[in-house]
Amino acid sequence: MQGLAEALEHAESAGYREHFDVRGDKLTCETAEFDVEHVTLVDTVSVDSGTDPGDDVTIYLLRTDTGVRGHLVVPDSFHVGAARARVVDRLLHERSAGSDSSRR
Repeated sequence: MQGLAEALEHAESAGYREHFDVRGDKLTCETAEFDVEHVTLVDTVSVDSGTDPGDDVTIYLLRTDTGVRGHLVVPDSFHVGAARARVVDRLLHERSAGSDSSRR
C-alpha cells in the first residue's frame, strides 16, 4: 500500500513539483494563479490508508497551458471544502469533454 508521502515523492520525481491549492475558483501555486480552463488534469492517484475512510486522499496531477506541472491533494469527500470540490468537478468535466471530442 502506497502512503501519501510516497505518492507525492513519486509525483514530484515525475516532474509534478508544484503544490497547487484552491483559492476561490482558481488554482494557485507558489509562482502563479490559473483559471481552471488553463489547466489539464493529467492523471489521478488514490491513496487508501486502510480502515479509516477519513484518511483517504486523491492526488490530481496537473499541467497548465504555460507548462507548470504540479499536484493538488484532495481529502475524502467528507472533508473536502466546497470551493475545492467545484474546481475538481470542473477539471473532471474538462477532461471528459476533451476525451469526448477526441473520439469524434
